[in-house]
Amino acid sequence: MNHPRKVITYRRPLVSGIATAVLCAVAACSSTATSTTGRPSATAATPTPVNTLVTQSRNEHGLILYGNTPTQVMQPLLDGFSRAYPWIKPEYSQLSDNQVFTKYQSEHAQSATSADLLLSASIPQFLQAGQNSLLANVTPTGLENFPAFTTQGHGVYVMAPNPVTFTWNAKLLTGSKVPTSYAQLATDVQTSPAKYPLISYSPANPLGYADLYGLIHILGADTVYGYLDTLGKHTKTFDEGLDGLQYMVQGGASAGYFGSGLAQSIIPQYKGLLGYGFMTDATPLSPNLIAQTASAANPASAQLFLDFIYSNPGQQIMCAVGMEASMNNFKSASGCTANLTDLAAKVPASAIYLVPVSQDVVDQQKAITARWNQSLGH
Repeated sequence: MNHPRKVITYRRPLVSGIATAVLCAVAACSSTATSTTGRPSATAATPTPVNTLVTQSRNEHGLILYGNTPTQVMQPLLDGFSRAYPWIKPEYSQLSDNQVFTKYQSEHAQSATSADLLLSASIPQFLQAGQNSLLANVTPTGLENFPAFTTQGHGVYVMAPNPVTFTWNAKLLTGSKVPTSYAQLATDVQTSPAKYPLISYSPANPLGYADLYGLIHILGADTVYGYLDTLGKHTKTFDEGLDGLQYMVQGGASAGYFGSGLAQSIIPQYKGLLGYGFMTDATPLSPNLIAQTASAANPASAQLFLDFIYSNPGQQIMCAVGMEASMNNFKSASGCTANLTDLAAKVPASAIYLVPVSQDVVDQQKAITARWNQSLGH
């Protein structure tokens, strides 16, 4: 049985300052915090001292989080936070991207107890929440140790800049049959279509759309649509990434593109049946975002959780469970590879791009989705 390779190295590692060099390339490093929402960024608040938050949190009543991340992935992070602050009991509800916001907005409108923190990959809904003053303008401690793109403006932060993955059935594809770029994938599908039944996210999935938007930014629309026209007729789409992986394990597909970065946490559970890697000609970073709500009943506890995320202990846990750690010059204590430092040693800086919380992402969605559906024959 072939064991999956967690990451395939296609190029020589970049020299010194690996993470910083790549992150500057994708985020236009600057000492000035700017918004990617298409309007001036609200003045960032000064981080509240941890000792002050600790004192305030002792008079609060837990911590409520609504998020799209699978509970089994979030739980180690919640457990680590509880060990650091044992008097705070986090309650996590796993919801769809849409449910994260609709549930909070409904409860907020009724002045009912609701989420202190929202976690989602939906850029349009975070933009709308910011415009409707539903998010708190708080600043976590420790952001100076992270790339500039971590701050997306108006209280929205990149929790995990998950790289788009390429996955494959390790029984059906091995060695040189595993493509290392989108260019190679398109060529292989044209040459041997019977060997490459494919899967991907559907155009309706926020992660799938973000992946395609990022790919177009890196490679250009003409190139990307040319690839999709080749791949589309051989592709079965899924709204849920896990459903696609299970379909691949069962032999329904030999490979999958536009995969979630969380595959890094899930694929090892398939014990050698699947492999994953990153395409060297284009690896967009599709952000999982986090923000504190304006009406948080437990604001100090919420800020402590943000501080924990952007600390080395929090980053170590995130990397270990497959959520991309993004601390500058991150060094894994466990050997985990879900971090931007490791990614930078495998994918050229010019091929990496973080999809921002910007109005352009929203404005382009209708046209890009329609063109994608055309490639898929829908």
